[in-house]
Amino acid sequence: MAVYATNETITVLRLSGDVAVSDMDALLSKMTGLVLENKSKIVLNLRQVKHVSLNAISMLAERNQRFKALGGEIKLAGLIPYVANLFKLVGAYASFDVVLDEEEAVARFES
Repeated sequence: MAVYATNETITVLRLSGDVAVSDMDALLSKMTGLVLENKSKIVLNLRQVKHVSLNAISMLAERNQRFKALGGEIKLAGLIPYVANLFKLVGAYASFDVVLDEEEAVARFES
C-alpha cells in the first residue's frame, strides 16, 4: 500500500494485487490513524487491484459508514470491472462514490 497526501485533509491510498481480509485489517488500521490526524477524506485507488475478498469489501463498507458519520468519506477510484462486480455482489457498490481515477476523486472532495 502506498500513501500519498494530496493536501491537509485528503489522503490517497494506492493498492495493488489481491486484497484479503488480513490486508484489509492493515488498511483499516492505517485509516483509523488518518482519522485521528483529522484526515477523514480518503481516496482508495484500486486500479492495480485484481481481486478483493468479499469479507474485506464488507469491512470497508462498514468503515465508510463510520467515516461519513465523522464528516469524511472513502471514495473508490479506478475499479476494474471484475472488482466493481465484487462490490456489487455484496451490495456495497452503492455505498461508495466510485470514480474513474484518483484525480476525479480528489476534485470531488475539493468541490
